[in-house]
Amino acid sequence: MANWERKSSYLLREIVKFRTYIDSLTASQTLKDKLGAEREATEKRLQEAEGGMVRASPAKEIDGANEAPKASRPIAA
Repeated sequence: MANWERKSSYLLREIVKFRTYIDSLTASQTLKDKLGAEREATEKRLQEAEGGMVRASPAKEIDGANEAPKASRPIAA
């Protein structure tokens, strides 16, 4: 009987652990969505205040990270 109680206790702890993990992921996603919406609203207000001028956000700027590396010349022997 003690083995069954230990197993039951272990399973209960695991259920609580995973429910806590799911709750934290849900809260994190909700906060991420809220901050994203606030950021978009702020950018929209800034664009309207500047007369509709388009400003690229730093994340959308081209920094060369997507370019293929350029090969160097081979070394002559």
